[in-house]
Amino acid sequence: MTLSVCATNYNCAHALERHLRSVYGNLAGLGFEYIVVDNASRDGSQDILRRWAAQNENLKVSVRRSTMGDGRQLAFEQSSGSQIMVLDTDVVYTTLLRRFVDRYFERYRDFSVQAIFCAIFPREQWLLAGGRRSLNTNEDVDMWLRVLKLGTMRWYPVPLGENLKEPLAWGESDHLSSRYAKGERIVRLLRREWDLLKTRQVRDVDLESLVRRLTIDFELGPSVGTWPQRRVRVGRARHAAAFVRDLRDVLRIP
Repeated sequence: MTLSVCATNYNCAHALERHLRSVYGNLAGLGFEYIVVDNASRDGSQDILRRWAAQNENLKVSVRRSTMGDGRQLAFEQSSGSQIMVLDTDVVYTTLLRRFVDRYFERYRDFSVQAIFCAIFPREQWLLAGGRRSLNTNEDVDMWLRVLKLGTMRWYPVPLGENLKEPLAWGESDHLSSRYAKGERIVRLLRREWDLLKTRQVRDVDLESLVRRLTIDFELGPSVGTWPQRRVRVGRARHAAAFVRDLRDVLRIP
């Protein structure tokens, strides 16, 4: 097995069918397996996944309460590929996904490369970096920085698909997603703060400059730009005030 796709899913039934069609359509003809860990979804996701697994023997489904990091690590532990691809189940991928994969194997298979909505890691580098930690926030960045210490982390800041998540729920505002009930939004906001504390070293890293310096242009279309999510450092007092505002906003949601 050459390529193992590892993903987590939670209440993404609104996008899941289109996501799977886009992945299987783009990766047709490649030797790949798709391993997805579902975080006990309640929206019909598991029915979709079971149906696809019954029709595609290379799709493995596990159901387990987990963070995004836990789930991806569990998927990795069930995988066998020499290269590990991380995808998002709320993203519908374009033909750029296949072109990215082909170019990666032609030229860059010794690197770990993060594009927007897709990453590929050599299996050995995933292991040497220590794999994924139990995080929902900063989960990707946490691993990027550990792979960076190996000297093999690179970026390609081009979106390989369309993210169907509500714009207001991107990045650290994921807790606002309509996928969550009100009580769960509060829990996820508190979990965000815990994850930010666990990954506080990220605050000291100039990610924008780092990505710009270590970008690879795969030459698949228009010139690459900058990473879309800028991280602005703020002091503890401003962060605490922002958290209070976020909590009030969540409590106002019906």
